[in-house]
Amino acid sequence: MAVQGWFQQKTQAWQNRRLPAIQQIKLTQKQIFIFLTKEGGLLTLMMLAIFIAGVNYANNLVLGLCFFLGSTVIVTIHYTFNNLSGLLLEAVDATDSEAGGYTEYRIRLTPHGRKFPYQIQLVWDNQHQIIEHLDRPVLLSFTLSTPDRGRFLPPRLRVATVYPLGILRAWTYVRFNLAAWVSPKPIAGILHGESAMADEDDEAVMRVAGSSEFDDLREFVPGESLSRVSWTHVARGQGTYTKQFSDAHSREQILDYKDMYGGHELRLSKLAYWVKKMTDEQIAFELKVLGRSLPLGQGLAHQAMALRLLAEIQ
Repeated sequence: MAVQGWFQQKTQAWQNRRLPAIQQIKLTQKQIFIFLTKEGGLLTLMMLAIFIAGVNYANNLVLGLCFFLGSTVIVTIHYTFNNLSGLLLEAVDATDSEAGGYTEYRIRLTPHGRKFPYQIQLVWDNQHQIIEHLDRPVLLSFTLSTPDRGRFLPPRLRVATVYPLGILRAWTYVRFNLAAWVSPKPIAGILHGESAMADEDDEAVMRVAGSSEFDDLREFVPGESLSRVSWTHVARGQGTYTKQFSDAHSREQILDYKDMYGGHELRLSKLAYWVKKMTDEQIAFELKVLGRSLPLGQGLAHQAMALRLLAEIQ
């Protein structure tokens, strides 16, 4: 096991040097590997058997068949390699995610000049896609799992082809440096301190002075506008009152890291829960986490900024 771990470590280090992380890459001889497929290996063994038989029996026809098959393999090396050579791959964008969820990566494949590759196989995080004929730029989407919170760099993308005969495989591994941000997985928790919410029986909004809806009556004060006097009460001899109006106003909350209980990741998960809950209930909130803060706001855009902040915190 120790030897296997050492070998994997050395192999990974060599791959990082040979195929560094990059935003876009044009495949050349430096990035492309080529070797026999299973069918190609069987063909090679068959060629060896034919060659031995031809030499043993001094049969020129058998030797000619062996040399013909050998030349076919050599020519196929050129065509298989050329099918990938010049292909341009570019990471376009990536969506933010949450721990235990998925992010969507989009990549663009562009053929080189007048070379239109055939049968391009792409494998990324156990997802397979095949392009039969790449005659124009193509945009592909892959859904990658994001197990942990923080900055997510995708695993290597495997690009391969067995065109034209299936006896040789040319392949490469592309490592993109386009990162996605993974926010904490929401975990329900209780708010404490300045972050404490109102009781569940309270309304999600509070009333402030305004002009939208009738709210209450109070005694008339000389100098007030007569348009707000309740003339119905005056006519009934019940006294002079002024109508009061109010507007709905969203409660404002402060979500503070120090008001959460638990370990570091648990606190962040609780904050993520309340960020989403307040967004759903259209409540404005301010977020404070370890010296960083997000100003008061609400809406989906504000939620996205809050979750990004929780993802970036170390």
